[in-house]
Amino acid sequence: MKYRKIIEKIESKSMSRTDLKNLKRNAQEKYSQGDLEAKEVLDRINYAEPKDTYILFMGFCPNADFSNRLDIKWKEKGICQFGYLESEVQANKFNTICKGDLVVLKKREIFGKTMKLYGHGRVKGINYDENNIRYLEMNWSHQEEIIEVPLMGANSTVDIKSMTLVEEQMPDSFFSWLGKEH
Repeated sequence: MKYRKIIEKIESKSMSRTDLKNLKRNAQEKYSQGDLEAKEVLDRINYAEPKDTYILFMGFCPNADFSNRLDIKWKEKGICQFGYLESEVQANKFNTICKGDLVVLKKREIFGKTMKLYGHGRVKGINYDENNIRYLEMNWSHQEEIIEVPLMGANSTVDIKSMTLVEEQMPDSFFSWLGKEH
């Protein structure tokens, strides 16, 4: 296969998410021009783990209505989805999530001050449904404790943070909840 070295680099976990994004764009262009071997590169990128990981604080209640909660279905199916595609900014943020990133399920509690966390898991890979809408394949934690922590940043459904920022701002109880020492 002519892309063996590129695939080895993808699998080495040495590429940044920006590098993977650029590589994906190039592979999509080659594939659209008839280079069928580029499909293997695209498939590998969907399961690539970048060297820089994120934490996604993900809302799961459409219209902030707890009776519409999606987290139970997501955990049963081992997935995480973003369905409000009308919000291009948030959809674009969701599309930057990669294998290895941590997803934390959040629901705003006190507006502008706190949020409750309802679960967490690691992204195993990226996939697309029958309508070509991206979703995350997840390895959800079985831990079911709900905790309340300070709200980080925006009140958006898709809120991505670096691990450094989270370590600076989150209390020790958050890391204990994750099963890690701070």
